[in-house]
Amino acid sequence: MKRFVPFLVCAAMAALLGCKESGNSQTKAAETVKEPPASDPAKIQPAGTWGKPNALYPVLKGGKWGYIDNTGKMVIEPQYLMAGRFTDDLAMVVDPKKKIGYIGRDGKYAIEPKFDGGGPFSEGFAAFYMNKKAGVIDKSGKTVLEPKFHRIGRFHDGLAVAVVATQLRDRVVYDCGYIDYKGKVVIYPQFEAGCTAFSEGLAGIRKLGQLWSFIDVKGNTAVKPAYFALGQFGEGIAAASSENSRWGFIDKSGNWVITPRYEQVGYFSDGRATAIGVGGKLWGYIDKSGGFVVKQQFSFAEPFEDGVALVQIGKKVGYIDRDGKYVWPLTE
Repeated sequence: MKRFVPFLVCAAMAALLGCKESGNSQTKAAETVKEPPASDPAKIQPAGTWGKPNALYPVLKGGKWGYIDNTGKMVIEPQYLMAGRFTDDLAMVVDPKKKIGYIGRDGKYAIEPKFDGGGPFSEGFAAFYMNKKAGVIDKSGKTVLEPKFHRIGRFHDGLAVAVVATQLRDRVVYDCGYIDYKGKVVIYPQFEAGCTAFSEGLAGIRKLGQLWSFIDVKGNTAVKPAYFALGQFGEGIAAASSENSRWGFIDKSGNWVITPRYEQVGYFSDGRATAIGVGGKLWGYIDKSGGFVVKQQFSFAEPFEDGVALVQIGKKVGYIDRDGKYVWPLTE
């Protein structure tokens, strides 16, 4: 089974850091990261004790995706090839013909499946793809920006990543900038592809010949170029990669909060972030002390939301709480 939600969105998380710590000190730090014992699958928790009341969560059953509420009751029967969480009261799904559409909480299509690809709604708008080009729709399904970009990210702080492809003689060059809801270019495409979405007022970018840095919504440098890779901010800190390709977290002043010690990381939400330790291949979750609080055991893991996170082991997916206990058992 493919990754459901990330497959649907060309998400941007990209790039960089230039910490002067030695490789030895960083390797030593990585070796001291301890993990808790593996969490055994738990029985489904009593009704109403997990997630968010009135929220719906995508689950896999019999090879198809449907939606349950926080009591575990199936509200929308499994029928989709892939399904994302509800955002702005709409959920992105893939129908049997492999087209992207959006449903309401009643399971009916609010926007008929007709797109080749797309992203979840955010701030009232979503990216869609037709004929390998990206545009923007509103919640009524109306096209507010005709597909003309190579890629458009999710809207945050009123802006979305927009990537322009330019054909040169022997190659294609991709430049990253930022657009508003109407498609107006607010920050001219001038950065290398891989810019992060704006989050907490900052976005990670890289100019040609420089390391990665953060800019504000006006395009001004907020954190100086010093990193080999950056992720987006979450709960006041952002993922950053050091010169030996290890990942850690920095604050908005560019100071290390969690020293580089991981192969890969996500962003913080609900006090947790996905991470893979040095030499590892499976995902676990760390807290802001930098230690693993949920053992590395997942082939894929989403950020926490409403106190729960969707995880995948092999072909099975389920939901865990912040302690790593299953509130919805692994199913396929």
